[in-house]
Amino acid sequence: MDGSLGNVPLRTDVGAPNTGGFSVASENPVYVQGDYNSNSTDTTWTTVTDVVGHSAAAVIADSVSVLSNSWNDLNSFTTPTSMASRVATNTYYRLAIAGGKNVNFPRPTWGASQDFGTDGGAHNFLRYLENWGGKTLNYKGSMVSMYYSTYDTGIFKCCTIVYSPPTRNYYFDSDFTLPSGLPPGTPLFRDVNTLGYRQMLTTRTAGQ
Repeated sequence: MDGSLGNVPLRTDVGAPNTGGFSVASENPVYVQGDYNSNSTDTTWTTVTDVVGHSAAAVIADSVSVLSNSWNDLNSFTTPTSMASRVATNTYYRLAIAGGKNVNFPRPTWGASQDFGTDGGAHNFLRYLENWGGKTLNYKGSMVSMYYSTYDTGIFKCCTIVYSPPTRNYYFDSDFTLPSGLPPGTPLFRDVNTLGYRQMLTTRTAGQ
């Protein structure tokens, strides 16, 4: 929380003041509350220019839920099964997210909805807990799921009790196309491809 544009830490030991980044990693679920690394004044939503205060940010966790600027813990405790008490407002997030998803299973005959037994699909990878109906979730970053969740394993449910989906204003952050723009601790993979070979049959002496 309190991670709006300019509040996410920046490294001060590299290059210009608007470089470096901040990553959060947890084996548990992580909840991002309110604007994070962006806000309504951020020009990244209308241009590709980064503004001062932008951080190369990431969250890597068991799962990642996004909570709007209007989130209030008290409402979730007093009326946990009523979305009417958890009404979202337009909120802005700019970060990479790596999180787990749930294991799919065949929908039983008593399944309440057509997507019962699924993980919700890529459009529901970011987890919600509010009534986002008519509101916009602005997200710019990159999403990846490389594992199943260990702790946040509840059955996928939408859209009458837990949440109602937002208008999704999602963009890929082009900063992530360059290594210099990646958040700290970004998982990296190196592949070695054999493109050709030749067999050496000549006699070789010691030292060659």
